[in-house]
Amino acid sequence: MNIAMTRRLVLKDWYLQRWLILSSLLGGVVALGIICIGGNAAFLFGLILLITDLIAIGAQLAISSIVQERKEQTLPFVMSLPISYREYTSSKLVGTMLIFLLPWTLMVEGSLALFALPGGVPHGLLPFTLIMAMEILVSTCMICSVAVVTESQGWTVATVMVGNVAVNGVGYWVAHLNGIARGMGGHAVMWSSAASVSVMVEFLVLFAMLGFTFYFQSRKRDFL
Repeated sequence: MNIAMTRRLVLKDWYLQRWLILSSLLGGVVALGIICIGGNAAFLFGLILLITDLIAIGAQLAISSIVQERKEQTLPFVMSLPISYREYTSSKLVGTMLIFLLPWTLMVEGSLALFALPGGVPHGLLPFTLIMAMEILVSTCMICSVAVVTESQGWTVATVMVGNVAVNGVGYWVAHLNGIARGMGGHAVMWSSAASVSVMVEFLVLFAMLGFTFYFQSRKRDFL
């Protein structure tokens, strides 16, 4: 594997998306600040803004760093470099997901820090918060995988819409699981078997999508 070339392609995406990274971090700070104000209205608005910020950056990354290479005819140049389909796929997935993981990690850490504030977010929401953070990560991985395999803006946008619906659907379903719903309003963390199973399933789905992406890429006969 040409690690040096793969690393350069990853760094290229980081450089091109530097302003998107900064804007997403700023949006996350604003959302967390609104949540810190206190009150149900501020919490709900800040939470919606935080989720929207993460979903938006995932969608934008997939379109601007993957799909646009096909539309702007830069993909033929990239594939003319001494790289294989595995190296190209790795550079796109690794580069895009690493960019997303930067704001995602900081926002998750910021959200967890809110639980340590006196009189802040009820600790019972911690399992739900972690599960939904993983769901957003899985949704972003799905969007990037579809973008890499199809190289189609239409399919990518459709996947973004499916991912948005899935986040809301999973959030509703998780919030009504017996092992999680009982402790969401409490002041103590109730980590149940339902929470453990939910996180494990999300990890399995994440790795399965990455595996399927490499599989479908390996069956392509033309990358141009």
